[in-house]
Amino acid sequence: MSNWVTVSRQQHVSMRYAPRQDYQFTAEQAIVPILAGELRQALTQFVMGFIKREERYYLVALLGRAAHSHHYIHPEDGRWLGTYVPAHFRGYPFAVARQKDSEAMVLQVHADHLLKQGGEPLFDEQGELAEQVKQQLDFVGECAKNRRLTNNACQALAEQGILQPWQVNEGGPGVKGLYQVEEAALNKLTAQQLHSLQGMPLAVAYGQIFSMAQHDQLAQRAALHAKLGIPESVDELFADDSDDLQFDFG
Repeated sequence: MSNWVTVSRQQHVSMRYAPRQDYQFTAEQAIVPILAGELRQALTQFVMGFIKREERYYLVALLGRAAHSHHYIHPEDGRWLGTYVPAHFRGYPFAVARQKDSEAMVLQVHADHLLKQGGEPLFDEQGELAEQVKQQLDFVGECAKNRRLTNNACQALAEQGILQPWQVNEGGPGVKGLYQVEEAALNKLTAQQLHSLQGMPLAVAYGQIFSMAQHDQLAQRAALHAKLGIPESVDELFADDSDDLQFDFG
């Protein structure tokens, strides 16, 4: 069975799903996609960079200091150790995907969470998506829209030649294939070039630069994970001063 199943009224009207209980499913991920709409929260929590896939660039946050390391969840119970969870994880176990040979988007649920009994219903008694599922669809749908804009912003930065390979050094991230904004190159752009980056591209560029200040936080989280016991109040060690930790597409 594929990891993701397209939700269909015909096939799944009587099916149910298991809501996400923790973030253990992210344990092997050393990076997570970040959206421009959540930059304000993300840059206070994560070191961010870019990865290149098939000649396109994508904004990501580092979750660990090496491949397959993740220092933002409790290794035993999957609790999130921090005050902001990336939108990419909060939509799980739902996602949206583009239909083959079509521009239409479809709702998907992870196969591991699709149930015949127990859990929560996918559809209500009228055969419409259950209210909780509708809310998830709205959320992952908005994420998909913002993801396209974010990806376009990253590509605009790349076209100006200011994304350069991240030079790994002692104490830096061990995740390979990362790129970062070269601040010197950014500062050398002409007024016309800067104007072409106004809005989301420049916000992404400066967000990535400012996020570099979180290297110490990432190192502290790595040290905590290296210990045998993690205190229950570990999230308080990394508390954000802002009370507004909701997803923001503005």
